[in-house]
Amino acid sequence: MGRQVADEGFVRAYARHAVADALYCCAATPQDAERFAVIAEGAGGPRRPVRWAPMDSAPAIAEAGCLFLAGPNLRPAAFLRRGYNQRGYSLCGLTHTIASAGAMDAIGDLLLAPVQPWDALICTSRAGRDAVERQLQEVAAYLGQRLGAPPPALPELRTIPLGVDTGAYTRREEDRAAWRARFGIGPEDIAALYVGRLSAHAKANPDPLYMALERAAQRTSRKLHLIQAGWFHNAGLERAFRTTAAQFAPSVAVHVVSPLEEEAHRQIWSAADFFVSPSDNIQETFGLTPVEAIAAGLPVLVSDWDGYRDTVRDGIDGFRIPTLTPAAGGGGDLAVRHALGIDRYDLYVGKASLFTGFDVDACAEACVKLAEDAGLRQRMGDSGRARAREFYDWQVIVKAYQALWAELAERRSNAAELVPLTGDVADPWRIDPFQQFAAYPSRALRADCRVRLTSEGLWDLEAAYASPHIKYAAQSLPTVEEARSLCRRLTEVPEWRADDLVRHLPPDRQPIAFRGLVWLAKYGIVTILD
Repeated sequence: MGRQVADEGFVRAYARHAVADALYCCAATPQDAERFAVIAEGAGGPRRPVRWAPMDSAPAIAEAGCLFLAGPNLRPAAFLRRGYNQRGYSLCGLTHTIASAGAMDAIGDLLLAPVQPWDALICTSRAGRDAVERQLQEVAAYLGQRLGAPPPALPELRTIPLGVDTGAYTRREEDRAAWRARFGIGPEDIAALYVGRLSAHAKANPDPLYMALERAAQRTSRKLHLIQAGWFHNAGLERAFRTTAAQFAPSVAVHVVSPLEEEAHRQIWSAADFFVSPSDNIQETFGLTPVEAIAAGLPVLVSDWDGYRDTVRDGIDGFRIPTLTPAAGGGGDLAVRHALGIDRYDLYVGKASLFTGFDVDACAEACVKLAEDAGLRQRMGDSGRARAREFYDWQVIVKAYQALWAELAERRSNAAELVPLTGDVADPWRIDPFQQFAAYPSRALRADCRVRLTSEGLWDLEAAYASPHIKYAAQSLPTVEEARSLCRRLTEVPEWRADDLVRHLPPDRQPIAFRGLVWLAKYGIVTILD
């Protein structure tokens, strides 16, 4: 999917182009950081150390200065930082789809979380940024009414597009010849190319494009072909594509490449004369494939929709086909069904996409122009390739990211802090389970509780740590060495206060060992008395 491609591309690009003495990987395990290091080493950039910052360690993250998250959910990270130092580092999120319930909730939470002026959310397109702003304004207005106070300040939003490695998109004559021979595309025939997910409800309904190509086929002497290269989620979707292609574009030769493997993805651009993408879906905010197409030097024909409006200059790099939707107020029923979980995400976006109009006649006219004018195709392709290198190459995008992060670092030193630290610092949406569920047990472990070793304790200790029922949570327990040291102390002095018993351990391990006394009691190793 586009998000995964973009995220992986960013990791490789950052490792290759970032101006930094070291690379930091914020991850759950050191093994994750090791995998990141392998990717970084293979990216072709300068050799530099990769340092692991545990996801739950604010001091480790602070060494990097900024935590970049490939999504809009900043709330958990903001509360983690709040327990350390709110000026310790910046947070920077990124939008992909903003139509899912999870993404919408994360965006709304930006007004409730301790997000600071030195944090930011990167929006990949102007249209996507506008959509985020509209939701934030609605949530802010509601909070103002609900709490009887001025609405919270909106977080920093910055528009930076996704990028591609423009040098990787080189069309070759041998690839062109091979693919066109495979499909039976003659030297005078014209081939349009679509690359991406093949889904009418979750990506782009192909029917209007089929209609436009059929009308174009009736107006030109050139034989028209459409190559659809991508991925079908299931066989039913593929049957539907093939059925409507035969129904709406009987004069057009339609070829399908699915699944689109990596080598085919590199080569398929060479087969085409121009690129098409009639996106009509709110699940997308940017759209990476038109950038890939212009990087390959193809003229593009796209819907005037979301990030495509930023990418493609109408009449210069290709053509943008006008779109139409109902005005605000026309989709309240769709929103309610999505909010209540009646319609899952893909059904919600699919229904909304049915009401995105696409100018079939304008698309047909653009197809004819591109089919009949080789000079136009060349000029638009050259223009697009130059634009891709100037604005969308990863080297340019990484520089824009680092410039933003430097700006945020400057703000940390002088901007006023929002939600100053007072009292409890825990995330109120995810509080300590032993706080939230304090009414469940008979009693709770206190510092002054007395701890004794049971008669079977030392034998039971080894058996307890060998149990397969604890392996999933071993890192949350005292280590076996720590537990043995606790038991040794209890053999030397038969009864201890709970807090004194663990005091010989390093300070950062004492809370784990103190909590672990309950686990030791669970397995009959110790007895805890009031």
